[in-house]
Amino acid sequence: MTVLVAGATGMLGSKIVSALLDKGNLDVRAMVRSINDTNPEKRKKIDAMKAKGATIVEGDVMKPETLLPLCAGVDVVVSAIGNNEVTVPGQKNLIDAAKQQGVKRFIPSDYSADYRKLDYGDNDNLDKRKEVFEYLQHSGLEYTLVLNGAFMDIITYMPLFDLEHQTFQYWGDGETPLNFTTTDDTAKYVAEAVSDPGLANTALEVAGDTLTAKQLKATYEEATGSKLTEKSLGSIAEMQAWITAKKASASSLNEYVFHQYMYAMVSGKGKLDRIGNARYPHIKPMTVKQFLSKGDS
Repeated sequence: MTVLVAGATGMLGSKIVSALLDKGNLDVRAMVRSINDTNPEKRKKIDAMKAKGATIVEGDVMKPETLLPLCAGVDVVVSAIGNNEVTVPGQKNLIDAAKQQGVKRFIPSDYSADYRKLDYGDNDNLDKRKEVFEYLQHSGLEYTLVLNGAFMDIITYMPLFDLEHQTFQYWGDGETPLNFTTTDDTAKYVAEAVSDPGLANTALEVAGDTLTAKQLKATYEEATGSKLTEKSLGSIAEMQAWITAKKASASSLNEYVFHQYMYAMVSGKGKLDRIGNARYPHIKPMTVKQFLSKGDS
């Protein structure tokens, strides 16, 4: 089976390439914008992927003519394109090329809460996921979505934590289950999804751990030995009002988009309802406590 990974030098993309190669029976094409990239971090990732056995191919999702040859002979396209201005048009170009070249399945760049349950306007970044998914459905290509909640890797950077003031702050009652998965484990699940025919035209929902906000605070304190002051910021409705006001005055998406992610989680609206970890029992995902106990979060 031949797999093309777009966004191969990204935080998650390079891990997906590595996880696919670990399976040992896949021909992996890692797509980069420039094979001769001089950015030290990207250069290191490109060299590592090549050394592990990936074929490095050059292409640009905003230049459709570069995508057609890359999709030739490919069985599955995996997109790991980050949140930016090319997320929607770039993935649409990739879907078109995949369709034209007879690719069997497409895995879009989701790796998030269940955006299918959100309304347009709930989250500016996940709106892009919704738009790409609708385009993918209309394309007729077989697809698999990979939904993993929030990345555990950035857990302490979420609006729940104000470590500068040793405070844990939350909206709502703090009892809604929240889903977290590391990028390493997400990549492993993507690698399994690629060659799993039972996931055609459905979502693979996975979670390394599921904790309420209050359980998350307790787990942090247990893992780190640090006590946090608990602070309620108000109801979910008040959170929505805060986001609406902030969005109206914001000069950039970053001023409110992380709160939009938290809204999808603490409101329960984007919660994963059909967690399928048991499908791949050999993957033992890291828990929040294990992650925080590593001491590098």
